Amino acid sequence: MKYLPFLDGQNSTDQTIFQLDYQYHTYLNNKFECRKEAIDKYYLEKDLYPDTLIEANKLLAGQLVKEYPADFVLTEQKGHYAFHNKITGGTLEWQNDWIAIEHWSYISLFDALSSQVQEDIAICQLENERDWLAAIHLSAPNHWSPAEKIGRPFGIVHSVVPGMEKDPFIRFAWDISTDTRLNHHPIPPPGVHIDDWQGRSIEDSNSKIYLRVERQVIVGIPSRNAFMFTIRTYFYDIDELQADERSALLMAVEDMSPSSPEYERLAGKTAVLKRKLQS
Repeated sequence: MKYLPFLDGQNSTDQTIFQLDYQYHTYLNNKFECRKEAIDKYYLEKDLYPDTLIEANKLLAGQLVKEYPADFVLTEQKGHYAFHNKITGGTLEWQNDWIAIEHWSYISLFDALSSQVQEDIAICQLENERDWLAAIHLSAPNHWSPAEKIGRPFGIVHSVVPGMEKDPFIRFAWDISTDTRLNHHPIPPPGVHIDDWQGRSIEDSNSKIYLRVERQVIVGIPSRNAFMFTIRTYFYDIDELQADERSALLMAVEDMSPSSPEYERLAGKTAVLKRKLQS
């Protein structure tokens, strides 16, 4: 399925939280590279309540089995759980505390389960009038750092998830990229020059340009006054868009308000992008 929010609006008939496709191993390999570099650069927690973490882990494991029963199997015997990933052939095991993991590669069960999906995952906690990002497992950052956001207000919680319903709320965000690399953490890995790492320059109409779309899903954890937020990144080559899709994107760029987030993200790129879409 192709997601073009400027063409189709913010609606999606697909109500799954997680999406598995032919790029599954590419996304998991990116997560592996991130954790190999420095796991605490991409996975952070701040004031994460244990009861919230337990429910988030149960939601993660249960939803994967529900949505993809041919790919994931969860078994339980006398308080011992085993989660088998048929795609990778790996198995995760844990006890009935639903927090610790019996695997040397992972810090926690949340870390382990988040490493089985293509999405990045965050947990937001609410308490009275306060909301904050309590956990984030982010391997495909779009030029921002988890350290900048952890522990801070999420900002959209009261308007987006009134009542903390369990049904997923789906929305989309889009941007322009010059490559299809998933990891654009603002700090490059050791030995990589920042100019080579950033990959945001669009010099002329011969530059390769991609549409970067995020499918964002919010699902409530009402029993713990919290919610889980997932982000799945997609890339579409501008040159491969159909004529009506290019026209819609051009119209969206031209109709942008200077105060819109999309306009800010496209600062310095719009002239080249317009020429490319008109060619």
